[in-house]
Amino acid sequence: MKTLEEMKRKWNERHDDPNDSNKYNQETFEHLIRSRVNKHTNTAMRYFWASFALQILVYALLSHVIVNYWPNIEILGLGVAGILLYIPFTVVLLRKFKAIATTNFGVDGSTSMYRHVNQKYTRLKSFYRFKNQYELMLIPLSSIIGIVIIFNLYVPGGVLAHLHGAGLILAFTLASCILAIRSENKKRFEIPLHHLKEILREFEAE
Repeated sequence: MKTLEEMKRKWNERHDDPNDSNKYNQETFEHLIRSRVNKHTNTAMRYFWASFALQILVYALLSHVIVNYWPNIEILGLGVAGILLYIPFTVVLLRKFKAIATTNFGVDGSTSMYRHVNQKYTRLKSFYRFKNQYELMLIPLSSIIGIVIIFNLYVPGGVLAHLHGAGLILAFTLASCILAIRSENKKRFEIPLHHLKEILREFEAE
């Protein structure tokens, strides 16, 4: 990633005519910073949309189970528990998404730009920390709920009659989730956060 000084130098090299009206200025600088910040922020924001769509699907499936099998107290309880498990995550997801999306550049120069980048970085890092902590509970519990519902509805004898098989499926599910989450975290959060932090360091060094 180019540093702020490198971006300035590259711009001035492309416009080395002293009479060129496009010579580096504050407006150009803000545009360069804004494009860099938006690029890294948008990488993370794609997670919010994908995650929200997935949660809507989870709510729809669990609601379908509740409506169709409500006389079954066990299935009803599991469906309600699954929905309640996801609600806090959805609420925080939407709040953080709104906070990050509505953080705008001000008009008072470098101080405002630094504050803007710092707000983006702080809010994204805050959600990333919450995500990691909540998923320690969310992923295992939601996996267990899903497996129990499927076994009890579609496998004769239910989950209690097939504990070994259910355990293997749970282990495979958790392993797959861990691998997917690690890849997602690196692409959608760790790399963008690293780049945003580098931009902040460049501001601080000036």
